[in-house]
Amino acid sequence: MEARNYQLRLVDYVTKRNGIIYLPTGTGKTYVAILALKRFSKDMDKPVDGGGKRAVFMCNTVELARQQAICIKKLTSLKVGFYVGERDVDYWEPKKWDEEIKENQVLVGTAQVMLDLVLQKRLGLGSISIVIFDECHHGTGQHPYHEFMRLFQCANPNDELPRVVGLTGVLIKGNEIKNVAKKLKELETTYRGNIITVSDMHEIENVMLHSTKPVELVASYPLDTYSFDVINKIKARIDQFYKTLEVLDIGTQPVRMSKGLQKVREPNKKTYVKTILNDFLYQLNDFGIYTASIAIMAVIVEFEIKRRQAETLTLRNMYRAAITLCDHIRHLLVSKMLDWLDENESDGLENREDIILNFSTRKVQTFLNYLKQTFAGKQAKDICCLVFVERRYSAKCIYGMLLNYIAGTPELKNVLVPQFMVGRNGLSHDFGSVLQRKCQKTAIKEFRDGECNLMVCSSVLEEGIDVQACNYVLILDQLKTFNMYVQTKGRARSKDAVFVMFCSQGDRDKMSQRLQQYREAHIEIAAYLKQRVLEREPQDYEIEEHFQDVIKPYINSNGALLLPSSALSLLYRYCQQLPVDAFGIVLPWFERLPPDANQGRNKEIVSVTLPLTSLLRETIYSDPMNCTKWAKISAAFKTCIKLHELGEFNEHLLPTTVQERVEAIADVHFEHWKKYGDSVTIKRKEKAQKEQELSYPSSCPSEMYDAQPRVAEPCYAYEISLCPQFERNDYTAHMHDHLQKGGNYALLLRKRLPRLAEMPLFSNQGKLTVKVAEEPQVLCINSADELEQVQRFHMMIFRDLLRIWQPFFVLDRSSKEHSYLVVPLATQGGGIDMEMVARFQSLPAPRKYGLAERRKQALPKAEDFEGKVVTQWYANYEHKRMLVTKVHTELTPMSMMEDKQKDKSYYDFTMSKYKENIEDVAHKTQFLLEVRELTDRLNFYVNQRGKSSALAKARAKVLLIPELCFNFHFPGTMWVKLLFLPSILRRLTFMLHGEALRVRFNKYLGLDSIPVNGELYRPQPLAIDLSLRRNVDEVGNAIAGEVFEEPKSLLEPLPTKVIEDSTEKMEIEDLNIPWQNYMQPIDLERKMMISYPVELSYYCRFTSGDLIKLDKLETADKQLWAETQFKMPKSNVYTTQSSPVSISASVPALMPSSSQNLCSLSVLKRSMSNESIIPAEQCEFMAAITSAGSVDVFDMERLELLGDCFLKLSATLYLANKYPDWNEGILTQVKSALVSNRNLLYCLRETDIPHCICNSVFTPKYTWLPPSTSLPHNIRAIWTKKPQIAALIGPHNLRDLVLSDNEINGSGECSADNYRNFIESCQANKHTHHAGQNFHADINFLVHQHQLADKVVADTLEALLGVIVKNYGLQHGFRMLEYFGICKPDIGKPLTQLLDLQLGSDRIRTNITAREVDAFLLNHAFLEANLGYTFRDRAYLLQALTHPSFPTNRLTGCYQELEFIGDAILDFLISAYIFEHKTRMTPGQLTDLRSALVNNTTLACICVRHRFHFFILAENALLSESVKNFAEFQESQGHRVTNHVRILMEESDVQPVPLDSDEEVDLEKDLVLETNSAGSRRGDAAPTAIGEFNLAHNVDVPKALGDVVEALIAAIYLDCRSLETTWQVIYKLFEPELVEFSRNVPINPIRQLFEHKVANPQFTQPIVDQNMVMVCCQFTCIDRTMKVHGFGTNSNQAKLAAAKHALQKLAKCEA
Repeated sequence: MEARNYQLRLVDYVTKRNGIIYLPTGTGKTYVAILALKRFSKDMDKPVDGGGKRAVFMCNTVELARQQAICIKKLTSLKVGFYVGERDVDYWEPKKWDEEIKENQVLVGTAQVMLDLVLQKRLGLGSISIVIFDECHHGTGQHPYHEFMRLFQCANPNDELPRVVGLTGVLIKGNEIKNVAKKLKELETTYRGNIITVSDMHEIENVMLHSTKPVELVASYPLDTYSFDVINKIKARIDQFYKTLEVLDIGTQPVRMSKGLQKVREPNKKTYVKTILNDFLYQLNDFGIYTASIAIMAVIVEFEIKRRQAETLTLRNMYRAAITLCDHIRHLLVSKMLDWLDENESDGLENREDIILNFSTRKVQTFLNYLKQTFAGKQAKDICCLVFVERRYSAKCIYGMLLNYIAGTPELKNVLVPQFMVGRNGLSHDFGSVLQRKCQKTAIKEFRDGECNLMVCSSVLEEGIDVQACNYVLILDQLKTFNMYVQTKGRARSKDAVFVMFCSQGDRDKMSQRLQQYREAHIEIAAYLKQRVLEREPQDYEIEEHFQDVIKPYINSNGALLLPSSALSLLYRYCQQLPVDAFGIVLPWFERLPPDANQGRNKEIVSVTLPLTSLLRETIYSDPMNCTKWAKISAAFKTCIKLHELGEFNEHLLPTTVQERVEAIADVHFEHWKKYGDSVTIKRKEKAQKEQELSYPSSCPSEMYDAQPRVAEPCYAYEISLCPQFERNDYTAHMHDHLQKGGNYALLLRKRLPRLAEMPLFSNQGKLTVKVAEEPQVLCINSADELEQVQRFHMMIFRDLLRIWQPFFVLDRSSKEHSYLVVPLATQGGGIDMEMVARFQSLPAPRKYGLAERRKQALPKAEDFEGKVVTQWYANYEHKRMLVTKVHTELTPMSMMEDKQKDKSYYDFTMSKYKENIEDVAHKTQFLLEVRELTDRLNFYVNQRGKSSALAKARAKVLLIPELCFNFHFPGTMWVKLLFLPSILRRLTFMLHGEALRVRFNKYLGLDSIPVNGELYRPQPLAIDLSLRRNVDEVGNAIAGEVFEEPKSLLEPLPTKVIEDSTEKMEIEDLNIPWQNYMQPIDLERKMMISYPVELSYYCRFTSGDLIKLDKLETADKQLWAETQFKMPKSNVYTTQSSPVSISASVPALMPSSSQNLCSLSVLKRSMSNESIIPAEQCEFMAAITSAGSVDVFDMERLELLGDCFLKLSATLYLANKYPDWNEGILTQVKSALVSNRNLLYCLRETDIPHCICNSVFTPKYTWLPPSTSLPHNIRAIWTKKPQIAALIGPHNLRDLVLSDNEINGSGECSADNYRNFIESCQANKHTHHAGQNFHADINFLVHQHQLADKVVADTLEALLGVIVKNYGLQHGFRMLEYFGICKPDIGKPLTQLLDLQLGSDRIRTNITAREVDAFLLNHAFLEANLGYTFRDRAYLLQALTHPSFPTNRLTGCYQELEFIGDAILDFLISAYIFEHKTRMTPGQLTDLRSALVNNTTLACICVRHRFHFFILAENALLSESVKNFAEFQESQGHRVTNHVRILMEESDVQPVPLDSDEEVDLEKDLVLETNSAGSRRGDAAPTAIGEFNLAHNVDVPKALGDVVEALIAAIYLDCRSLETTWQVIYKLFEPELVEFSRNVPINPIRQLFEHKVANPQFTQPIVDQNMVMVCCQFTCIDRTMKVHGFGTNSNQAKLAAAKHALQKLAKCEA
């Protein structure tokens, strides 16, 4: 694009000084600005902190900003950023802004966003090279343009101020055409520069070539002299409706004051209805009956949409009444038009030209006649016409009327194609606004492309929207402002364009006078620009006077500014960030003080009170001001300053976010994260949140470290005894007898062992116990030869006998980890059985014997085989080991066999199968051996559950011929006991770790001095967790356990259509009537004349059959009115099996009484004193460091459940104590970080405990390093000396190592050749299919390392806390938080005092009286009776019942603070109860049970059952109706938590839908469509409040009900300061669910959906949009595939919501 001369001259001017470029529409103002941007682009490629500059382009509307951003992108190489409200820029984190400013060079956005950017010190004025104001004539008053220029007054004197360039084609705002010179001077003063335009007549002519100069015409029409009666009828009907509307009670709505705070406005729901109807009346008066008949349809549609979206029943009824009125009006209008026609002419009413003209006003008639006369006979492509109207609805109605008129007028039928466009009504980013936005885009595109040629539009096209040159601009409504005149006329840019203004003949003179004024204003502007001296810019004193402040701006220490004009919007923004449920209204409350409060001064004072959840509880008063508007601003301004002083605003003078709160305390609570390159303020990406596994060193117990026996030094032999616990029978006798025989092994080491618990093992025959002797035999090895023999015997055990020796293992005589030996003990006299040691330095390898060799051998001797272990060398079974259980001297090979082979002898049978291998049996008279096969299994931790057929096979007797067996000559007793050795040794390792933790923790807690923990401590046998259902295969690998059929709690079909509707809409009918409506007979008394005989018969049968029931119904009715609504349901609600529709009260309770034993909690008793504690057992610590992945008979999961709830309780109390001024939302977020797995992971990594965790299944043949065994030393050194090579080592490389006996038994190092070959093979991995593979999991055990998932580490910490709390109580548990670094005590406030917390609200209510409290608590005695507790201080009760929407209670504040505490107390006590009392439930069942008991739905049911909901203090109609509907629904369910109740939608399940919008061109794909106006986005108008446009009407279970129960629990505790008393109350409240859910644990809705017989659900991957997550669920319902969506703050929550949606659909379909 080539610049015009005048454009270049203007650019030269603004390059040197500030200026306001004034050019008519269409002359290229934007291009001048772009040229200026290029001139000022120096240093834009540098970062701001490095002296770089940025350009700012400010626009008054979103559409203008979007248009300018695209234009700059197209015409420059500069990087453009686009910033408007709908991109949520208000909530961007500082890091996001820093990235945007760093990345982009031109920042284009709406005025308020750009103002905030500088106010909040995101970008300093000194870092801006040029700022451009589009349509700068708006910069008056408190407009963001004007306020931005005010910042120049507050700038640092050392900063270079940016160049200021204004763009306008109007200069005068609105209709301010008086004192033009003064207005222009003020404009110049505002922007610190002169207005500049073309310099001479020649240039003016040049400009006019590119600007607009249409022919102006005025089309006048006569005044309407007649009216229709129907119009008066309609007006009367609407007036009557307004009167009805005034007295209609629509429930408690947010109170709204007028702008001057003089009076209370009507609730905006009523005002909305009146506004729509008043708009219709305007269309009726201005356009006539025909157009009004179209307008009323638009009104009906609008009301119908609102009715469907209405939150309450009363609002639905209000909209329904309005729709009925509109239907009647529509009928009146259509009837009137039909009356004008003959009977046979009623068809095609809408398209008849005569009908349209006859029932239109003169204004419309004149307009339509002009269209017909002007455009008839023309080509459609030659027409480009804009029709401007004043109102949005007018545009829609005129468009609808034109469609029909053009269709009924042949001259225009193929000539005019109409379309319409209006501004967006509202700023909400919902489906409606997005749909409207897309329609607007389509309409503009059609007009630009010529698909339509007549656009009816409101003022949205006056300014900014760029359309092609038009040749007709019609002003249907009168021009009212100079701006409108200039802007609309500027649209007529084509040559020979026509600008037509319509007005009545009565207003023609006024119109002419107004046009003359507009022309004179143009002349005045030209004269001003011609006369004033361009070189004289506004002086400093003029600027100072212009920007004189009513209220001085506030500047904080960071340099951020708070302008009075921004205070209101900032205050509303702060309120919206306060925690609130779906029903809360969080708005500041402004109130104008009466005149007598001003002490007689003629000034206005306004007070402001913030919501109950704000830290600022006091009322703030404005300074006395001249008007209410400034008084309101003053109050908001002072409040913002106060909030900043309280820390509620950050350094940028924005509401402090949760993220910033966490960041501020990161160094206090999360400093240890830095060590691991993490920060609590960094949100993990979805991928990073997946389970991570890291390698940790495997710690060796200190007792086994450097404990290798040495010559001539004392060492200790700890005998290992095995004792069978199974019965002795034919199958088990051999194992039973050998285990009880004398001769055991011992651990030989140089260090003493502590007392160790007896441990269980499980052989195929059953359970046995293993005990390590408390006292050792003290021995001394006398010589090196003796030590060598013992070491070789030790190696023989693992290499030859157990065969778990890997080819790359060496006997390690020098390393220190696990350096001890296993030796046999002499049966007599004690000490090592050196004879056995010497005899079995190695075990002979089985071999085959030929027939000739066997014939030369002597006859086998029976004593050589008794109790020995043999193998069959001839049958390819040489890997099997057989224990000789009996020598049958009475049998020979020639004896006949038993059972199935009775017809064969043992000889015949053997020869028939193995003749080829043995040729023959040499000695036919030898005896036979009865043997039992020894298992290959080496993991004996869990009971191997085999199938009965396999078991029967194992029990079968096997008889072998001695001659054909290889005899190892090793004692069978010692061999059998060795089978259990690997399991024993590995478990001893972790038992010693557990013992070390026990001792360490006792010492830290000061409990080591207690006798039962010290010298008197005797470890209890290792306990088996009976809830675990584990199984392993032969070699110890975890396999699926036994199949346990759990009751599937599938969703039964809803019993009646009434309940189906109730679930969907919560409109509950009276379900207590004993018959359905269709069963009721006719009313004979009133219909006796029209009754049929069959109806009379039915009436008789009905009345006689149900007479007794009706009697009962009458009695029940009397009883209803004799009782209060506070009476709870009688008996146990879960005892009846009847339908939930009819709950019988006469069924006796089946649940056990709540005895003291049943509801007692030992964990609370342990917390009373040290006398109440019991020793924390060695085995419990061992369980706490054993994950479920190890597949043992115990693990950490149960203890982790207790530790988890204790940790949450502790964190809650700790934070409530430490930060009493924080609101519940912030506390919850910080608590989440404090108890997160990430924090627990880093806390435990600060200790050595992760090195002790047992996390893998024990497979000794593959992943276990026997004691005193290692890799060759030089190979092991690779991990420390050559880590790059170590990263390449794979198990295949190690298996390729071939070590000699000298390498294994001698030096412990592999030869130089072996070492070199090994290194080469490892390096070769980079070039084979092994490249890139991670072998850590396979070889870590060889270098004493193990893999741990992050969650396992975190769970271990929770399990250790569970051990302490279980045995030592809460106070000692609190101390362990300090040990782990989770919580740090303040000076003088030890963590043991956490239970003595003081609430932040306690300070507020120090001076209130009981009378003041009781004034809010009506009938509180009933509540206390239902609760089972009487309060000493009812202020706690008042706070627990106060909803955030109840502003009247300023005594205590709302319940959110208590709910935060009560949630943790309830969760802990319920979890402790099920931990102690439900010992046979699996950990998964325990978690499901806890979740079912403490979720919001269950709490809401308990709240309603105990009638607490009647006492909630709230002022919110939607909440009240939602609570009432839920209470009625629970009545229908008999106050039970049924499956139908569990799938009701909670507030956490209902989230707004994130929307994406498609853009029309590539350049726009990163620009989000915005509202049509941003200049008014701030200012006096409050932003949309949370709660006004939310989805609360979709909530079936109000969160407030559950919150109140939790708050009451906290109130009870704070009142009595006793967890024991609090638990007694909780138990009574929850007893029915505790009993019922324990009997039949409710399952998660996700699992419930998966177990549905036909649903076959499939969930999509979560889609994340900022902080919202969406999951889609596809499932089958009645042979159809259906889709539902779930939303949540995380993927689990979203998936749960989707599952609930699906279950609701299935329930309705199956009803």
